[in-house]
Amino acid sequence: MSFSVGLKLLALPLVLAMTGLPDVNAGESAAQVNVLAMKNGGVVLAHTSQYDKEYPVNAMIDGSLENYWASGKPSPEGPYPQSFVIEMDQVYALEKLVIDNRETDEEDYPGVSAREVRFSVSATSSREGWKPLLTVQALQFGRKEIRLPKPVNGRWLKVEIMSNYGNPMFVEINELEAYGQPVGKKAPFPDANGVYQTNYQLLMLEVDGEEVTGCYELDKGFVYGKTNGRVFDIKWVEHKGKESGTALLVSSSDGFLNGLWYEDGIMKGPWFGNKLPDRATIQCDPVSAAMGVGFNASTLVDYRH
Repeated sequence: MSFSVGLKLLALPLVLAMTGLPDVNAGESAAQVNVLAMKNGGVVLAHTSQYDKEYPVNAMIDGSLENYWASGKPSPEGPYPQSFVIEMDQVYALEKLVIDNRETDEEDYPGVSAREVRFSVSATSSREGWKPLLTVQALQFGRKEIRLPKPVNGRWLKVEIMSNYGNPMFVEINELEAYGQPVGKKAPFPDANGVYQTNYQLLMLEVDGEEVTGCYELDKGFVYGKTNGRVFDIKWVEHKGKESGTALLVSSSDGFLNGLWYEDGIMKGPWFGNKLPDRATIQCDPVSAAMGVGFNASTLVDYRH
């Protein structure tokens, strides 16, 4: 099956064993964890543009140099400024920022890499309390690491691209990273149970501890996997088990779900949406959806394990 917008979902074998969320702290100190990465709870809340589903803004925080963000159709003034707002899972005393341009498309679009990049930070909200952090010159063919003179507290990071290396049409970034120490106790994540209006129609998630199940109306799909309440590492299955794949979704502090879905391990585009009021209904349920994609009575009871 394919989505109504023409995105073919992953054609992978039906896999019942879940590996769960990565242990982001295994062998790492807190300062070594990239707190912008989606797998660690980073989520993009707003952005000015993206070229299309193959070069989404989420690609900047997916932890892979195989993917990158590209700006959308330029205005008469050029491809910048561009800006993004990224929320972390809690307040951090930020110590280091990274801009990685090692795998942007400089071969076909010379000068496309971001150059002058301005950072601001807020510990208040994604809409106010912004404080200028610094402006840096990113590297055209490399990775720029910037260690701050002293740690700065923040949960929301605003990134503004003010120039590139000369391309008149587009600007790109491979990866953005941030490192620091957690400040205070992490606030409980909002209840993620419910129905979301996504770019692929309605999606329902049901959370039970670290387990998550759900379904989506489009093609009567079933989802299942692991969560810490904010990051959802899931598999999806549809068309009676003939099509399946993975997705990594992150829920923001105000119920905005944003992430990426994959085909054969290849990123295919964003999957995002807002949580609807609790009274919202959906024309599917996880049990029926699971059985509809090939889980029988004997496997349904232990599909999570």
